[in-house]
Amino acid sequence: MKEKQSKKNPGQSIVYMVICAVIILAFILFGLYPRWKVSGQQYMEITKYQAQIEEQKLLHPLYQKLSEKLQAIDSKILPSPSKSKLPKDKTDKTSSIFGEIAQKSELEAVSITPDVKSIISGSGPLLINTVLKGDFFDFQKFLIELGGIPYLEYIEQIQIQALPGSREFRLKIWLALSEVSEKNNLSNNDS
Repeated sequence: MKEKQSKKNPGQSIVYMVICAVIILAFILFGLYPRWKVSGQQYMEITKYQAQIEEQKLLHPLYQKLSEKLQAIDSKILPSPSKSKLPKDKTDKTSSIFGEIAQKSELEAVSITPDVKSIISGSGPLLINTVLKGDFFDFQKFLIELGGIPYLEYIEQIQIQALPGSREFRLKIWLALSEVSEKNNLSNNDS
């Protein structure tokens, strides 16, 4: 009888071993594998976010520079003063006014001359021939400042010529002139 029992034991032990192996395999499949898969996905997400953080660290200085430039552009909004006319007795000051604007814009004023024909005719606007030297972006500043002059009628012509190391800008600028000088206006208002 002992022989029969010993023969059953090896078969039963194999069945028990198979059952235990199935239980262990089921525990691995249903318990550990999903957690391992989730942790793998989390690891991928973490590496993706770390790459995004590194990218943000690299792009932050560029973002700051662009923000500063945008603020600078916002401060350079084109002026739109209310239109007025330049009194005839102030026409001799136009050269100094345009010279100051050129200097403020970091341009060299080569020549700023009122057109003699438009002064002699006495009617209509005054033509100012302007020649400037400098950088193109400084010329942009000049044009913005020029737009702030209330008696600017229009710019007829702009010629740009490349020179070694800089550019030359030729402009024909028309200014609105009043028929009566300021002195006559004041004397008329007093009476």
